Amino acid sequence: MPLHFPRRLTSLAATVATLTLGWIGPAQATEGGGTTAAAGTEGFLAGALPPPGTYGLLYANHYQADRFNDGQGNSAIPGFKVRADVLVGRVVHMTGTTLLGGQLGFYGVLPLVKLKVQAAGASDSRTGFGDIEAASLLAWHGPQWHTAAALAVVLPTGSYSATRMANPGNNITTLRPVVVASYLTESGLDLSTKLTYSINRKNSDTDYKSGQYLHADFNAGMRVAPAWQVGLQGYLIHQTTDDRQNGITAGPDGNRTRVLALGPALRWQTSPAAPSVELRWLKEIRARNHTKGDALWLKAVWAL
Repeated sequence: MPLHFPRRLTSLAATVATLTLGWIGPAQATEGGGTTAAAGTEGFLAGALPPPGTYGLLYANHYQADRFNDGQGNSAIPGFKVRADVLVGRVVHMTGTTLLGGQLGFYGVLPLVKLKVQAAGASDSRTGFGDIEAASLLAWHGPQWHTAAALAVVLPTGSYSATRMANPGNNITTLRPVVVASYLTESGLDLSTKLTYSINRKNSDTDYKSGQYLHADFNAGMRVAPAWQVGLQGYLIHQTTDDRQNGITAGPDGNRTRVLALGPALRWQTSPAAPSVELRWLKEIRARNHTKGDALWLKAVWAL
């Protein structure tokens, strides 16, 4: 992956920040190696949306990486370091309206980002709000299977400048179909996943069009006590189309990102109506055109 300073690090920093949700998290792909997909944010009960009402979700994330890999998995940027601390507020409203047999709902997400990036002897840090994500959704419930589908849009509302290394925003609009599903048994087994596909518009400040990418969160969990679940969780990002700048394919491989992360997770909830708390640690074990680092996530959910 060729190096372009400071624009590519500018984009990288922005995406490390906003990768922290609409569904938010530490992921990187496309321009500068970053995505706005929320890699690693969802795990337990991902497809089991709540009954009618309004709910608050708070995600706290610490992500750090000391390496940015090229398309062959080699370190591509000398002296590279990124640290991101993110608080993400999310509001979900589930209605009593039924459409196509599913429960109609809506959500909105706003991240607050503290970001520091170092590379090749230069550094930058920023704190500010990232890009807003909003969506409408439908949720279906069965005895064991719970599923939902959403159509989300990420809007370029966060602060951005093409001349900065660190940016809370990405300066692109993304359209994102989302599907979540959970298979839950009376014995306490929880097999859950979230699948998203991101379609990006061009960054007008850099004439850079990031490629499309598939993202998946996954969980294999088990209830080990009335209030406790443990699980093995992770995420995958796989870019399916090339990046393009000025109408030309970027880099020798289209700067296509691939990354896989795995790690343990823990969930606590005393009753179905009580607030819940999740903790997960995910380590990126394979990375191409992407940072290779670690993410620590804390997630809380409660009824408003």
